[in-house]
Amino acid sequence: MGNRLTEEQEKRQASDTPYGDTFDELFPQYLMIGMTPEQYWDGESSLKRAYMKAYRMRVEEQQRMQDTQNWYMGQYIMCVLQAVPLLVGGLNVKPTTRLPEYPEKPFLLKQEADRKEQNRKKKEEDQTRMAMALFQAGIQKMNARILARQKTSDSGQ
Repeated sequence: MGNRLTEEQEKRQASDTPYGDTFDELFPQYLMIGMTPEQYWDGESSLKRAYMKAYRMRVEEQQRMQDTQNWYMGQYIMCVLQAVPLLVGGLNVKPTTRLPEYPEKPFLLKQEADRKEQNRKKKEEDQTRMAMALFQAGIQKMNARILARQKTSDSGQ
């Protein structure tokens, strides 16, 4: 029992401030998130807050990405499960029945390809509208010239 009291007294004496134990306990955590010992012990306190905020943001982003990956995995599994009942009961399926197809490429690549296709179509439509507008403007100019010639020829007769 005497040894136990001595160990507790040593722990209390190891810390110069009442917060020393807390700083000692948090030190490994800040090392883990990338802070150097010099930054932790000698740096500004705002630097510690910034490191912790950046760490939490990084963890949140990783969780968001993992959640998205899990969601896509579920989508792929659903595609497979939609095709399985028809394949298992294939004897009862009519030859003209079209089976659901498993996606040929990842959903994100398909979305990206769809987005590029939409952008291409939009550019094409914009170019068509611009060409039509220029064509109509040219026709209006030509009609105005014809009317002007007719007026001058009518006034000259």
